Amino acid sequence: MTELNTNFQRLLIAAAGLLLAGCGTVHFDVPPGQRVRLLTRDDPTEVRVEHKIWYAWWGGKVLNGNHTAPFIATNQLVEVKMFTELTVGDSLINPVTSIFSFSRRTLVIEGNRRKESAP
Repeated sequence: MTELNTNFQRLLIAAAGLLLAGCGTVHFDVPPGQRVRLLTRDDPTEVRVEHKIWYAWWGGKVLNGNHTAPFIATNQLVEVKMFTELTVGDSLINPVTSIFSFSRRTLVIEGNRRKESAP
């Protein structure tokens, strides 16, 4: 009987781990033909864009955009730093949605626009 309980506990721990698991790809790219300077983590920026990326099949299929180029183009950035983060909101929703194979990550793009030159 105790062996059955131990195996059941191991199964529960494994299942709980799967609820938190998930991966997915993000393409850190720039618009074709555009030159962009990469910034370090400490460099100051004036623009910050957060985009929630949803995945199905625990990260196997992207459900919405996972490329950075459209955000760089839309915000006319010439200097950027890009990273993903697991926010508190992501951490709260992923255990529920991952039961159904869905997960999300937050893509953050920070940068600066071209400085207008004085006449």
